Amino acid sequence: MKKNNDSRLLVNLIGIPLLLSAIYYGGLFFQCLIFVSIFFSTYELEKMCLLKKINIHIIPLYLFYTYLFLNHLIEINLFNKQSFMIEIIIILSIVILTFELFRDKEKPIENLGVTLLGAIWIGVFLDCIVSIRNMEFGMSWIFIMFVSVWICDSAAFIFGSKFGKRKILERVSPNKTWLGSISGLLSVFIFIFIVSTNQNQLFEKSFVNLFFLTIIFGMISQFGDLVESMIKRQFGVKDSGRSLRGHGGFLDRMDSLMLAAPSLYLYLSYL
Repeated sequence: MKKNNDSRLLVNLIGIPLLLSAIYYGGLFFQCLIFVSIFFSTYELEKMCLLKKINIHIIPLYLFYTYLFLNHLIEINLFNKQSFMIEIIIILSIVILTFELFRDKEKPIENLGVTLLGAIWIGVFLDCIVSIRNMEFGMSWIFIMFVSVWICDSAAFIFGSKFGKRKILERVSPNKTWLGSISGLLSVFIFIFIVSTNQNQLFEKSFVNLFFLTIIFGMISQFGDLVESMIKRQFGVKDSGRSLRGHGGFLDRMDSLMLAAPSLYLYLSYL
C-alpha cells in the first residue's frame, strides 16, 4: 500500500504541474500532451481487447490520430483550412472494412466495431479538448472543465463512500451511489455559480448557462466514467492499464472528459 501511495504522489507531483503549465501555455505543448493521452488510451484499449481475442486496427487508428494532430497545426498556423472530419471518417471506415476482409482474424464484427469506437470515443472526443483550448477564452474554459470534473469526482467519491447506500448501476460500477452522484452534481453547480459571478466575459449568469454547464460537468462527465467502467467490466479488468503508477491507465484518468469535452465543445459552438 505504501509503495502504491508513493507512486500516486510521484505522478501527482509531476503530472499536475505539467497539466497546469500545458493548459496555460496552450499551443503545441498542450496539444502534444492531449495526443499522448489519446495514443496511450488506444494502446490500453487494444491490450484489453486482446484479452477477449478482439484485434482492433491499431495502425489505421494511429494514422487517423496523426491527421487530427496535423489538422490543428494547419488550421492554426498555415492556411486556416476547415477540418474534413466526415470525409476522413468515411475513408477510415472503408480502409478498416477492407483490411478486415484479408486479415483472417476471429470476431470480425467486434474487430471493426471496437476500432470505430476507438476512433470516435477516444480520438474525436478527446481531440475536442484541443479544439476548445484553441477557441476564444479557451484557456479559461479548459481550466473550468478540468476543475469541474475533478470537483465532481471528488465530491461523488467522498459523499458516496461515506453515506451512499443505493447503487446507480451496480452491474456496471458497484461502488457508484445515487447520493454520491447527486453530491457531485450539486458541487459542480455551486462551482459554476461562483465562476459565473466572477467571469462575466465568459458567459452571462443565467439559468440556461448554469443548467447546461452543470449538466455537462456534473452529469455527462459521470456518464463518461460509467461508460469506461462498463467497457472494463466486459473485459474483466479493474484498471485500463498501469501507465500512471497508482492511478491506473490513461483511460482511467480521461474517462470523464471523453463525454464532457465534446459536450462542452457543442455548447461553446452552438449555444
